[in-house]
Amino acid sequence: MSFSSDVKNEICRLRPENICCARAELAGIFCFAAQIKKQSIKIKTENEAVAKRVNDLTLHLYKLSMDINFRKSGLFSAEMDNVEVIKILRDLRLSSIPIRIDKNIVRSECCKRAFIRGAFLGSGSVSAPVKSYHAEFVTSHYAICADFTEILSFFNITPKVINRNGNYVFYIKDSNHIEDLLVILGAHTQMMNFLNVKIEKEVRNHTNRRVNCENANSEKRAGAAVEQTHAILLLHKKIGLENLPARLAQVAEIRLDNPEATLSDIAAQLGITKSGVNHRMRKLMQLAREVEND
Repeated sequence: MSFSSDVKNEICRLRPENICCARAELAGIFCFAAQIKKQSIKIKTENEAVAKRVNDLTLHLYKLSMDINFRKSGLFSAEMDNVEVIKILRDLRLSSIPIRIDKNIVRSECCKRAFIRGAFLGSGSVSAPVKSYHAEFVTSHYAICADFTEILSFFNITPKVINRNGNYVFYIKDSNHIEDLLVILGAHTQMMNFLNVKIEKEVRNHTNRRVNCENANSEKRAGAAVEQTHAILLLHKKIGLENLPARLAQVAEIRLDNPEATLSDIAAQLGITKSGVNHRMRKLMQLAREVEND
């Protein structure tokens, strides 16, 4: 079962707060999933719970049931074909052409949440957080784009809108906004699952970055130690370490005896600072270059 299905199943177990929220949720489903004709409504969905949810809402609001069928393609359909459809559409303010989201249907915050919930049940999806951060809604009704964007913006969620195969897609990539969306939908259990995976990913990424950084630093230190050793051996061969200033000869001998030691390790042996060791190493490297060029 997909993460989207888990979210929808959790949503379908919620009870509408009141009649206005039930209307807003049903309007959201119709705007984003229904095929509407003169006196018929048909909704297709891969989720049986969603098909039953539509029927429960029409029964709750209008004492009318929808025919629910399962098709060989794996889709469920919820259909109604009678004159009562016109009354339902009028009550939901969806009888106009083109279809718009009536402000009276989403006038309160709870109704806005319910409408978004219905839109998600109708055609929403959200990727499993272990894969990517992506949520989207799809509708064929261009006229509701601005209306729905305004509703999401009320909750500080700003989607991108694109045209895909003749449909209009609202998509969200920001993980924080997807968390907020799951809370708005009422999918609190799945929001916690999303958050847990997100935290695990962030910890793992942070650990990987730190390990990579440490490995890079280790390689850098090892490379520097090899260069220093080669320079000191050259000085030993050409002029002899005993002919170096005492403070440089000390560092050179410790480096030869401890090729894997860090500058901090050498500093601890000499009782000086790391910057002091680094300064002496630079002097040795400079002397080696001068000797090599002579």
